[in-house]
Amino acid sequence: MTANATESAAPPVFGPIARMLVVVEPDDAENLLHAAAWLSARHGAELDVLICIESPKDLAAIARATELAEDAVLEHIAEDRHQRIAKFVARTMPQNTPKVHLSIGKAFIAVIDHVVRFDIDLVIKTAEPMSGLHGFLFESTDQHLMRKCPCPVWIRLPDTPAMPHTILAAVDVDDWDASEPDTLLGLNQRVIEMSRRLASGPGAVVHVLHAWEAVGEGMIWTFASGSNPRLSAETYVNEIVSARWHSLEALIRPFKTPTGDQNPRLVEHLVRGSPHNVIAEQARHLSAALIVMGTVARTGLGGVIIGNTAENILNAVKCSVVTVKPEGFISPIVVD
Repeated sequence: MTANATESAAPPVFGPIARMLVVVEPDDAENLLHAAAWLSARHGAELDVLICIESPKDLAAIARATELAEDAVLEHIAEDRHQRIAKFVARTMPQNTPKVHLSIGKAFIAVIDHVVRFDIDLVIKTAEPMSGLHGFLFESTDQHLMRKCPCPVWIRLPDTPAMPHTILAAVDVDDWDASEPDTLLGLNQRVIEMSRRLASGPGAVVHVLHAWEAVGEGMIWTFASGSNPRLSAETYVNEIVSARWHSLEALIRPFKTPTGDQNPRLVEHLVRGSPHNVIAEQARHLSAALIVMGTVARTGLGGVIIGNTAENILNAVKCSVVTVKPEGFISPIVVD
């Protein structure tokens, strides 16, 4: 991609966040519903509530012990869960109580089905706890949704702010080997735009971060034919830094707003290191309440926003994460 093409590219036009889906479990239900209610009110969005019931692994044993059919056990579980969540919903949003939907089956399939059928713009869900450990692991349903759900997904840690003041927007401006540079550019823009929409409060800040690596520096030290390999390596690294700064500033420029504008302030960061280390370290350093990052933009080895290193990034952070898909993404989950 040429510098002129990057500079002239306008941010994509997002439609409004008009309809949101909150996926609720009994644990942390009230906390999550308060966050979803605030966000839906801020954007004037309709809010759907979805309860997903998956069959227990030991369903057959439970059925034998209760002397009930397996279907009857699931119905009792669903009825109990629905009643408990409905009470939370009515207490949290008494003025405008949303409809509570219930699904029995694989949770990620039920969520994606609802997103497609009802044209959902944002999914909010609490992160799944790690079994037997302290912390939260972005796996199973969470990983399926981040990779396959067609709309942005907010995977939220309990006790994190419903109104994030400081957001880390992770972008990739290294498109030298990208097979689809326009897709990568569009995804970066969507990450920034979503971050701006979710940042809240006076003085809110969106830190736009690019992690860079000088992969050829060692080879230059080894194979440089000149008399000063150190100088050759420094020249190479400086060239990379200059190019990345130029690309990062060009990416952010269309989103910049005048001083005093109500939009959050944008601050660019160029940090050397692998993405999974840099993103986690900078999230801690900047006290970010939320990370926004792109997913499944497989635009060459350097343009994989989420993939082999995604689990390392997401499992290392102590804040909530919003994942954004490229424009035109079609979920591999087929909805009947």
